[in-house]
Amino acid sequence: MKIAKLSNIARKCGLREGDVIKEMGGYPFIDVLDYLYFDNERKFGVVVDRDGERVDIKISKKDGQSLGLEFEEELDIIRCKNKCVFCFVDQLPKGLRKTLYVKDDDYRMSFICGSYVTMTNVTKEEIQRIIRLHLSPLYISVHAFDDDLRVKMIRNPHTRDLIAMMRRLSDAGIKMHTQLVIVPEMNDGEELIKSIKGLHEIDGVESVAVVPVGLTGHREGLSNIRPVSKAEAQKAIDDVEKLNEEYGGYFCWCSDEYYMIAERKIPSFGYYGDFGQIENGVGLIADFEDNLDFSLENLESKNYKKKATFITGVSFAPVLETLKKSVEEKLGVEITVKPIRNDFFGHSVTVAGLVVGRDIIAQASGMDTDCYVVPDNMLREFTTTFLDDTTLDEVQNALGKPVLKVAHNGSDLAEVLSAFFER
Repeated sequence: MKIAKLSNIARKCGLREGDVIKEMGGYPFIDVLDYLYFDNERKFGVVVDRDGERVDIKISKKDGQSLGLEFEEELDIIRCKNKCVFCFVDQLPKGLRKTLYVKDDDYRMSFICGSYVTMTNVTKEEIQRIIRLHLSPLYISVHAFDDDLRVKMIRNPHTRDLIAMMRRLSDAGIKMHTQLVIVPEMNDGEELIKSIKGLHEIDGVESVAVVPVGLTGHREGLSNIRPVSKAEAQKAIDDVEKLNEEYGGYFCWCSDEYYMIAERKIPSFGYYGDFGQIENGVGLIADFEDNLDFSLENLESKNYKKKATFITGVSFAPVLETLKKSVEEKLGVEITVKPIRNDFFGHSVTVAGLVVGRDIIAQASGMDTDCYVVPDNMLREFTTTFLDDTTLDEVQNALGKPVLKVAHNGSDLAEVLSAFFER
């Protein structure tokens, strides 16, 4: 990788802009993870290609100092080689931006971003690299502890190596968070119990998230899969909660979506430990309620006499209905919760994070309100663009009223509303 920028410390050590790093710490330089690992060391060697010549450089710096290197190249994402029966990307409608159709299965992004990977395309050399660089924790999609069943679901014979691979990583001190995407009549029931028990026997496995399969309305030519039923969701919750109790808690959880399907009350905040699986939809509602309560306690009471409309998905709407009263009383605001039916992906998709701009425009226009409020997880990270490429400005212009973006965990909902009405 070619160095684009560097600090004065790196320059004093002998590195230059335009140098192409070939080795670091005596190992071939593969990507930025090698740099991040050795940048924590005080002394190590670097080999660079400088205008076609090999240059050996000895790095010596103080504890805590960074070389401050920036590289021209970005990570080339490792693509998925599986053909999972429940693959969500295969269920996307046509006409979306190209990046949404990219199937990634990159162990490096698992470490960096917490994205889930199956490890089916990881080589022996890459396993050695994970151990050497101590890339921990990793987030691994297991789906089934039984090898034959996992092959059937992922449709890649390389997944037979997964459990042995996880045991090796565990022995090397690598921590792992895992998920089981549950397909009715395939990996539920006794297979679910078997999978959780098997994963619990691997010391490095820190947690298990149990998630219902996500199905859109675009499954033409795909496997015949049905949604999780209410009775199946209730049984899964019972089984998982029983195992969690046996293990002393903080190991396995059903996602919030399971509780919505089962029409069960969400467990209390303390049930979820350190919320290590929250990005997988585990404990989102409990965290939202806790954040909202905390923010309201620290906010001055007002009486704005205004109206606000909260935009959300179908499944989260009942939760907002129960929580909106505390906001109304604190701010003197009349709140309407507007659940958006997902016409874009299909009506079986009910989560807020997959609501798109054009559905909001079609279903929320003309409401008697002073502003609309949308959670940030409806938008592409670091942008104001919905999954259908509609922008926040376009939605605002179509609705004819301001659209406020708030954190999806409820931490700034009340503050954003109050700041808007203070203008």
